[in-house]
This record gives sequence, structure tokens and C-alpha cells, in this order.
Amino acid sequence: MTPEADSERVPMTFEERNTWCALILVPVSTLAYFAVVIPRLLRQPAAEVAWVGPMLWSIGAVIVGTIVGSIAAAIATRDVKAETDVRDREISRHGDRLAQAIMGFGAAAVLVLAMLRADQFWIGNALFLIGAVGTTWGAVAKIRAYRGAFHG
Repeated sequence: MTPEADSERVPMTFEERNTWCALILVPVSTLAYFAVVIPRLLRQPAAEVAWVGPMLWSIGAVIVGTIVGSIAAAIATRDVKAETDVRDREISRHGDRLAQAIMGFGAAAVLVLAMLRADQFWIGNALFLIGAVGTTWGAVAKIRAYRGAFHG
């Protein structure tokens, strides 16, 4: 990279920083959740697996981690734009469209599970996984848009 290219770097926005937090925290907390729940599922029937507590901890960890990560990044970096501009809004819509498409198809799968009267364990975990996948891929799309040439 040439010095000129480095000096023309666009400062990271508040939205981009939060997207990075989500991109890291959602997959990590989802994997941690399944690392706790899958061994339980292997030892006992799905209807007896305690999954609600670990899921709430996982969701809470993402929320708290995003807040803490955003604050820590704001303290550590001085080149963050606080205001949201048109580009941020367009990139956010772009990533959200992908996330919503994934979650829409996933909601149909969850609806089928409900129609088949699947155990709450399977319905809850399918919805949780679909939300995590949708959020992660939406964040990937946003980061790619921030780091590449975005043409809304």
C-alpha cells in the first residue's frame, strides 16, 4: 500500500464499528451456546434439555458485548465519525435486506416445524440459529460494502 492510499483512508463510522462487533460476537456466542446445548442433547431427549437459560445468556452476551465493544473501540480509536450519513443508511439497508431474506426463509422453516408439532426445543433452536445466520451474513454484507466500493 502506498503512503498516499493510506492517508486517504475513510474514517470508521459508528455504524461500521457496531457492525464489526456483531460480526464477531454473534458467531462466537452462537457457537458457545451450541457447545453447551449439543452435549446435553446427546445425553437426554430434546424435551428434557435445558436450553432457555443458555440461549438467554448468549443473546445477553451479544447485547452487552456490543455495547462494551463499541465503547472500547471509541476509546481506542480517535478516527470514528459519530454521525450517520447517507452512505451508512444505504449500507445498513443493503445488509438488512440480506439478513431479512435469510430470516424470512428461515421463518418458513420454523412455521413448518410448528405445523408438524415439533418439540419447543427444535422450534426455539431453529429460530435462534436462523437469527444468528441472518445477522452474521447481514453484517458480512455491510462490512464488504464499507470496505469495497458500495454502489447502493
